[in-house]
Amino acid sequence: MDRPFSRSRTRHVAATITVLGSLLSAGLLSGPAAADFSQAFDFYVAEEFDKARRLVEPDAKRGHLAAQWLLGTMYLLGRGLDENPKAARDWLEKSASSNYPPAQAVLGRMYEEGLGGTQDVEEAHILYRMSAEQGYADAAYLLGRQYYRGEGVRKDGKNAIKWLTIAANDGNADAQYLGARILLTDEIVRSNPEQAATWLDEAARHGHASAQLLYGNTLMLGLAGDYDPDNAIGWIKKAANTGLAEAQLRLGDLYNVGFQSKPDFKRAYEWWNRAATQADAAAQLRLARAHSKGTGASEDPVAAYVWASLSALHGNEDAFELRKRIASRLTPEEIEEADRIVEMRFESRANAGGES
Repeated sequence: MDRPFSRSRTRHVAATITVLGSLLSAGLLSGPAAADFSQAFDFYVAEEFDKARRLVEPDAKRGHLAAQWLLGTMYLLGRGLDENPKAARDWLEKSASSNYPPAQAVLGRMYEEGLGGTQDVEEAHILYRMSAEQGYADAAYLLGRQYYRGEGVRKDGKNAIKWLTIAANDGNADAQYLGARILLTDEIVRSNPEQAATWLDEAARHGHASAQLLYGNTLMLGLAGDYDPDNAIGWIKKAANTGLAEAQLRLGDLYNVGFQSKPDFKRAYEWWNRAATQADAAAQLRLARAHSKGTGASEDPVAAYVWASLSALHGNEDAFELRKRIASRLTPEEIEEADRIVEMRFESRANAGGES
């Protein structure tokens, strides 16, 4: 069964939209078909997908590479057409076989994930390299990520940072984030905290939530030479406000210990609660402890049992032990009711696609 194209995967497809805009404005797509495609592209960006499809489909059938790419992405994402990964793959293969870089990058992503056909990480690597060697930053990021993870190719730190640097210097925020993570340690290449901070600053300013969190932590701990706790907390808050559970957990922890002031257990609870509702097991455990002790929230053994149970279901081993201790404070009737709540919440999230 084909899997839906997730938000993280969609981001890489969406990045090609910006590139196509640059190609059009630079006049690199020329001729009558390019004029039609330009109008179709404008409709796509304006989210008038039906109009875009009516214009782009004839050009795609006539062999226009950018039109084939756009039609393929529309099938892939279900925009103006029913979502159809197999049809998407067919159109992207037509464009990619004529060496069109954005199509090669998206098709590589489909091979990597097994969307619309068989999974083939080695073929994905070939496509990423073909695209990246033509200067396409999104493919350079994906190629560098493969080298970093050792997927489709032998793990290679030097090649990872080489391709990530190319993408990062072209403004790819994902590459800036991953490259910074690598350069903050001596894990696979020699660390370079100054370059890491530069990339994190740029990615954070462009709204990359994970980069905002990492930049905040870097400034908080002085990992890149600069110790700036006030600026650090600002970036962590920005990341938390995007809905990034990891950042919400971190912000709750900072309030709990009393960052530059007395502890604020109530605000800590509020941020942990945001992360916990996203099934963050660590945050759920923190809420269980808060309700168990009455710190930042009312002392409520039933609520504590519920949160400890949910955390345990998400694999947190410490939560199992806490759940046992809390259960000793409850009546059989209270445990039965709490278990019903746990089952309802867990199944509700699973039905919404939130549980694996």
